[in-house]
Amino acid sequence: MSELPEPRLFSCADATGAVHDQGAHVIDWIPTGHAPVLWLSPSTALETGKPVRGGVPICFPWFADGAEGGREPKHGFARTLPWHVESRESSDHEAMIVYRLSDADVTEPAHREQFPYQFEAYCVVRFGTELSLELSVTNTGERPFDFEEALHAYLVVGDVRKIRVEGLEGASYRDKVLDREDCVQEGDLRFDGETDRVYRSTGDVAVVDPVLGRVLRIRKKNSGTTVVWNPGAETAAAMPDVGPDGWTDFVCVEGANTHADAVHLEPEETHSMGYRLSVETTAEDPGRPPA
Repeated sequence: MSELPEPRLFSCADATGAVHDQGAHVIDWIPTGHAPVLWLSPSTALETGKPVRGGVPICFPWFADGAEGGREPKHGFARTLPWHVESRESSDHEAMIVYRLSDADVTEPAHREQFPYQFEAYCVVRFGTELSLELSVTNTGERPFDFEEALHAYLVVGDVRKIRVEGLEGASYRDKVLDREDCVQEGDLRFDGETDRVYRSTGDVAVVDPVLGRVLRIRKKNSGTTVVWNPGAETAAAMPDVGPDGWTDFVCVEGANTHADAVHLEPEETHSMGYRLSVETTAEDPGRPPA
């Protein structure tokens, strides 16, 4: 396999960012005056056709191994295909890029067999005081279809064992670690080991990080599912691109539509899902660059 081309870099007064054409995959966003917000594995493969560990992968047209299981690759084919740049713009306070992917780009027979439908997908990425992503999918064929989707954000934290996630209290969820359905979140979510939960929740979420002295706020649009994941020490040790120590440095909080919230599209219909990320400083930020 060949190495991935260098990512596209973005800069404006309010932020810097970077994105790979493969997967329309955002790998960096640093709002001015703050430490990096997106975690990227220092040992991830940067090879054509291989998924990148970190940033914000796009999961489509299925999540994990699909609602009924058995689908490959994990999280769908969109994150390892090259997307086409439709436009790129910048201003003093925002930089934007628009990507497109369609069924014509899906050339692997196994992938076409698993998802034999005509579609056109767009991803709009905006870098500024917020990181904003919008994924839109249109059914361009004559048959209806169902799909799953996720914006699988890896967020930098000071120590995952010391953070808490607010905004999920009372939400039902599937606990994939315990293989239990119909669990209900009580209070804030905290982490003491492997966590893999699929919440039925449309609400905003906040990651409160006392180590870095900041709050990461996630706002979603047309997303019925919030996925929260961290591999924990044992699973991470078996992952070459995370390792035994890397698991404490990030948490994944994903905007998604999966399982019962999968999207149904009739011919000519379009569905759009949005994910917005912002940072609030709560105390002196140890990771903040000097003025």
